[in-house]
Amino acid sequence: MSSGSHHYPTYHIPDDGTRFAPGEIVRVDQASGQDRLVKDPEGDYEVMGCRPATEYADGPRLLRVDLRRRRREAPLSEDPDPWTPRPPYGR
Repeated sequence: MSSGSHHYPTYHIPDDGTRFAPGEIVRVDQASGQDRLVKDPEGDYEVMGCRPATEYADGPRLLRVDLRRRRREAPLSEDPDPWTPRPPYGR
């Protein structure tokens, strides 16, 4: 489950003892029907904060993880050579 009431999206995931340090790169796996975070250097999110979700006393223990979408470097594109002749009028 995620919520967006903070500066970064917050995911509430089952607390299985795994902790995520700020700066770790993760991906959100929803294959099992519930959100699960997986440490993945190629993931789309950066962990901004992680703590037990103590605001939920009932039910299973949850972990509150604040995530920020990673900014990926744009791939280097080969700009056309400015001296290459071009067709007139964009043809």
